[in-house]
Amino acid sequence: MKISVPSWAGKVEELDATEFNRLTRSNTGPLLLYIGAPWCPPCATMGPAVEAAAEALGDQVRFVKVNAATDSQLLNSLGVASVPMLVLYGLDGQELARFLGVLSTPYLLRWIQTKLDV
Repeated sequence: MKISVPSWAGKVEELDATEFNRLTRSNTGPLLLYIGAPWCPPCATMGPAVEAAAEALGDQVRFVKVNAATDSQLLNSLGVASVPMLVLYGLDGQELARFLGVLSTPYLLRWIQTKLDV
């Protein structure tokens, strides 16, 4: 029997607000939302850590990215005022935790694993 791996496993998907809202209505597993912007120096540091964490966790957590520069309405609806911001959602789509600022890959993995008990 072949085990299928989701197309998003090990990657960070870049979504717009519409795609993100659609995904949150249908997603059934843990989801990490990374909100950054091209003009944000801390985001330039955080982006590679998020990508490395996505690769390390494979299909355990779905990673998505939203561009703060183009999706201000989504940021307002989520109550996000600063970037880089991480928002972690659990199995039922409920928000579990938020983190504002920069984390290295090992700390990011530890933060996710602590919140999800994975």
